[in-house]
Amino acid sequence: MFKKTLLVSGIALAVAAPAMAEQRTSAVRDNGFSYTYGQLAYDRWDLDNDWDVDAITGEGSFALDEHIFLRGGLSFYDGDYDRGPIHGDVDGNRLYGGVGFHTPLQRGLDFVGTADIIYDDYDVDYGDDDEIGFELRGGVRHATTEKLELSGGLTYMDLHDDDLGVYGQGLFKLTPVVDLGARLVVAGDRDTFGVFGRYNF
Repeated sequence: MFKKTLLVSGIALAVAAPAMAEQRTSAVRDNGFSYTYGQLAYDRWDLDNDWDVDAITGEGSFALDEHIFLRGGLSFYDGDYDRGPIHGDVDGNRLYGGVGFHTPLQRGLDFVGTADIIYDDYDVDYGDDDEIGFELRGGVRHATTEKLELSGGLTYMDLHDDDLGVYGQGLFKLTPVVDLGARLVVAGDRDTFGVFGRYNF
């Protein structure tokens, strides 16, 4: 029930975002969010109800202009799988790169969309494999307080299998350039939770 509520909320947000963008205040040209940063993250992935892995990820984003940014990351993960009578260890790495777009909707609120290409290479006890896929995200980023930012929206991933879900993220500003964050994804075939540290350039 909790998953269904989050999915419906994310879909409603994605549908409403374009209309919100049309109604944005033209006087707001830049909300001051940083789209140029590097970060290091730890995540726990529960994939397709049979993979449970820990992942360490180095990620970065670089703003090309006031609306477009490039992004990418590299993850190393390790854990175990359990598919009925088949179980054992799994490890691998995942590389992604893509582009993002952001625009102010109103003061303190940005619409953000991203598109990433993903390469996943993994080893399990019965063999190894790799896969190329993609992920699309659309949502909002909000300056909730002077120190806290909240983000959320809809995510669609096609990697090994297609999967629709919602994502959320909180960002706490320790200093003008250093942030601590937490994030999650709740979807049909994946539930993830992570924490990260970010340095803004």
